[in-house]
Amino acid sequence: MDYTPMEQYWIWLSGIEGIGPKKFYQLLSVYEDARAVWDALGGRNTPETLRFLGTRALHELRAARNEAYFFRVFDRLERANVRAVTRLSDDYPASLTGIYDPPPTLFVRGEGPLEDERMFAIVGSRRCTRNGERAAREIARGLAEHGVTVVSGMARGIDTCAHEGCMAGEGRTIAVLGCGPDVVYPPENDDVMRRILDTGGLVVSEYMPGMPPVPGNFPARNRIISGLSRGVLLVEGAQKSGAMITVNLALEQGRDVFAVPGCIYSPMSATPNRMIVDGANPVISQWEILEYYRWGKRPEQRDDNPPKPVELTEEERKIVEPLRNEELSFEELVQLTGFSAQKINSYLTMLELRGIIVKVPGGMYRAYL
Repeated sequence: MDYTPMEQYWIWLSGIEGIGPKKFYQLLSVYEDARAVWDALGGRNTPETLRFLGTRALHELRAARNEAYFFRVFDRLERANVRAVTRLSDDYPASLTGIYDPPPTLFVRGEGPLEDERMFAIVGSRRCTRNGERAAREIARGLAEHGVTVVSGMARGIDTCAHEGCMAGEGRTIAVLGCGPDVVYPPENDDVMRRILDTGGLVVSEYMPGMPPVPGNFPARNRIISGLSRGVLLVEGAQKSGAMITVNLALEQGRDVFAVPGCIYSPMSATPNRMIVDGANPVISQWEILEYYRWGKRPEQRDDNPPKPVELTEEERKIVEPLRNEELSFEELVQLTGFSAQKINSYLTMLELRGIIVKVPGGMYRAYL
């Protein structure tokens, strides 16, 4: 990818470890631009105007001030098939320019735009329940079917389900990482990342390719998830859930916040329930979000054309009824019904073909009624 000389120095400076957004903008407040920072380091002595960086960051900056390092930056981007989008670029999302400490540069895998007319974030607990997984997938799928780009962090649990649900709805999804955009984290999401890119989505980070998943990076990346989006939905989260960082950032950024209600006795519903009590928008389907933004209107149920009841045998009902309440695995259905594995397998196949049940990621089944 071609960059202007000014963009090249900007990318060089923003990619140096230890020069985060705060120090980056402090440098630009002292010097005219990133090229001027490069020039200031040309002598043997360190200018007094750079002492505010501290010993570690100053050491990293001086070590990066050589042509070999400079050109390695762009070689690394090319090898990782990553494009750098700086705040100098027309492609930089306008939605991020007004947030606190906007990332100076976004390192992006994928070819699509970073900004869509309809963008919405879904986040939640890594240790979620089956109902939480189902809610994230179904709501994300419903949003995707109405042209909404779903933004999340590709973490375990709710984030992964949101990406998968969006792709199931043939939508575009954006994963914002707390590591380099070429680093798969968690490692089991290698296939998820590949499918995000294959379906026209993006993998985005403010960190250079190769940056490992340092714990401190993840709270910082949450401001990008909320900053890119019109609103944020929390699906599940315990009292001290990390997902609340994203919600609080959304509030600070003036974004709308939504929450999926749950059982008042469930620890995983403690935070979303409290959010609703405090004024967050309750969500039980994609329609609450679509109608809030006027992105879609739920179909009206006509009284003169009620849905036809599905006819089930007694044995089929023993399988379908539990799946209306929760997702269950093959082994759980065998144990619950008392049917043999061969018999369960036969019924599941026929019920899937009739569109009554569906198999979801993780080898689970649920009723589609």
